[in-house]
Amino acid sequence: MREQAAFEARTLVRQSNVCVISTISKNLAGYPFGSVSPFMSDNEGRLVFYIAGIAQHSRNLSEDSKVCATVFDAAEQGDQNAHARVTIVGDATLVPEDECEALLARYERQYPEAVSYRQAHDFALWRMDVKRVRYIGGFGHIFWIEKDEWQQAQPQWDLNDEANMVEHMNQDHRDANRLILKLTHNIEAQDVTMTTILTDGCYLRANEKNHYVQFEKHCLDATSVRKELVRLTKAARELKAELSTI
Repeated sequence: MREQAAFEARTLVRQSNVCVISTISKNLAGYPFGSVSPFMSDNEGRLVFYIAGIAQHSRNLSEDSKVCATVFDAAEQGDQNAHARVTIVGDATLVPEDECEALLARYERQYPEAVSYRQAHDFALWRMDVKRVRYIGGFGHIFWIEKDEWQQAQPQWDLNDEANMVEHMNQDHRDANRLILKLTHNIEAQDVTMTTILTDGCYLRANEKNHYVQFEKHCLDATSVRKELVRLTKAARELKAELSTI
């Protein structure tokens, strides 16, 4: 049951683009300060934020690394207490300079509007290491998820390898991107690009929105990723053929 709860919590985080981030206020010492922020998650389940140097969160984190991020589906209707949410607690630090360029390239693929931020307000990448996770899947479905339960096995590729895989899909298999998006989200779009590949899924971007596609199993090497994308494409084509006969 705990393994299933961790899976559900990770999936909710993967499916989300925005969270409520709270840091310890420098201006009002000792008080939490929260605001809404886009984020990206990596293979270890760490969260990545792109924050302006003049922002309160940058100033706060420079003094105290403690941070909390709350993720929930704001599109859900009805009593929000009955719906799933995840609270991630940890410490955020600036991403080391030698990792910044490749990680920022990934961030900009997911959030193209961020390209313009490079020239504005001295934006920087902050990465949140997870200490503990609180998952509420609904009434009575409540778990503390420990760090070792949250983290997953690391892939045999790095960010540059990922960028090459993404480029290959976008240059040579754009039809597959469209088919997979239709299969998994029932969305039809002409311009569908892959932005990110993780061990447990990938992101497709269409109509200025990111859509998470869950893999059937963890893919720890490039061959496994290729096989999973081929499986998804084949399933999408079979579904399309089936529907065309109805």
